[in-house]
This record gives sequence, structure tokens and C-alpha cells, in this order.
Amino acid sequence: MAAYILVFLTGLALGSFLNVVITRLPQREEFWTGRSRCPHCRVALPWYDNIPLISYFLLKRGCRFCGETIPPRYPLVELAGGLVALALWRRFPGSSLLFVYGPFSAALVALSAIDLERRLLPDVITLPGIALGLLLALVLPHLSFWDAALGALAGGALFYLVAWGYEAWTGKQGMGGGDIKLMAMIGAFLGVKSLPPVIFISAGLGTLVGLGMALARGRWRSGEWRTASLPYGPFLALAALVYLLGRESWFTGLGP
Repeated sequence: MAAYILVFLTGLALGSFLNVVITRLPQREEFWTGRSRCPHCRVALPWYDNIPLISYFLLKRGCRFCGETIPPRYPLVELAGGLVALALWRRFPGSSLLFVYGPFSAALVALSAIDLERRLLPDVITLPGIALGLLLALVLPHLSFWDAALGALAGGALFYLVAWGYEAWTGKQGMGGGDIKLMAMIGAFLGVKSLPPVIFISAGLGTLVGLGMALARGRWRSGEWRTASLPYGPFLALAALVYLLGRESWFTGLGP
């Protein structure tokens, strides 16, 4: 039990750091230096205003200095960090694979939040992520370099063809270049075998959310769910985590 508590607290702290990345990276600000600050009044925050989850409620969801509302994204990302850390520990307890899939999962959380807020999947995360996945495949026992390379190439190429075909058919851009690079990163970390389930799960989740939005807005009959504009990165990220943390039969020799 003590190990789970420590892992969860570590995940909360990581989620707090990811909030800094999510806030500063799209604005091209350094996120690895300097104290956390309010994104509105820019005042550096004291440590007691940076306690994951707790400070958000103690401050009554507002900045101590300017009173501006703190977006709910902050506690949600912190909670996501804690829950993902717990899930990874349960899947790979004490394994060195935590040092591989921990950063990968953290990148997925950050990319999801940025895409939801800004419709952006920064190259500064996805491109180094592809390279890191390929490099790690050189030493991972369960994933060969060629499996990772084929996963990156096939994932990126497939989504590129889908995006090209959709735009050629409709004259509208349906999938951005960020989604293509994210799929390549997922393929590099999880291998080519991960692509079918990740695509299937992400498409299913996207369809369900589109249907839910259409029903909530009372626009089912108009067919809005077929053309709803949604950032696809979060669905890909969630599908990759489901695959990574899912049944052992999806893997060959992965984990304990």
C-alpha cells in the first residue's frame, strides 16, 4: 500500500509539471526553468499554492493574487498523472519498462491537453518522441528496432494517406499533420502490432463522443455527429494507453 501511495503522489507531482509544459510550450516559453506562475498576472506562486489537487480547492479555484479563475484543466491533469502512474505501476511493478513507458505516457497526457485547448500537437514533443521510441527499441527485449521502425512508418503513412484522401474527396482538411506524427510516435513505442487496435479504439471513442455531442445539442437528425470537428489527438493517446495497459495477450513477452 505504501508503494501505491508513493507512486500516486509521484504521478501527481509529474502532472503538476505537465501543467507547466502544457501552458508554456505552445507559447514558446521555457518550461524547465523558473518557478510556476499565474498565467494571467504572471506572479510567481509560493510552494503552498502549488500542492497538486489540494491547492486548487484551498484557493477556491482562483489565483491568490489576481483572483482570475484557475482552469479545471490543472487538477484534471494532476489527477491524470497520478492515475496513469498507478496504472503503469500495476502493469509493470518494479520493472525497468517504467522508465520507457512513463515518459511515453506523460507525453500522451501533455499532447492530449494541448490538443484539446489549442488544436495543436507540437512537433517538439512528437518528433523527439519518434526518435526516442526507435532508440529504445534497440535495447528493449520485447520490441525489435524493425518492429518499432515499421510501426512508425506504417502509422504515419496510413494517417497521411487518410488525411490526403479525405482532403481530396471533400476539399476540407480532416486530419492535421500533428495526428500523423503522433501516430508515428505511438507506432515507434508500441510496435506495428499496436496499430490496428489503437486505430479501432480511437475511432470508436471519437464516434461515441461525436454522437454524444450531437445528442446533447439536439442535432442528431441533422447528422452533425458525422461532421463534428474534434481534436483527434486525445483519442489516439487514450487508445494507446488502453493498448499499453490492457490485456497481456496483446503483447509478446511484455512486462512481468
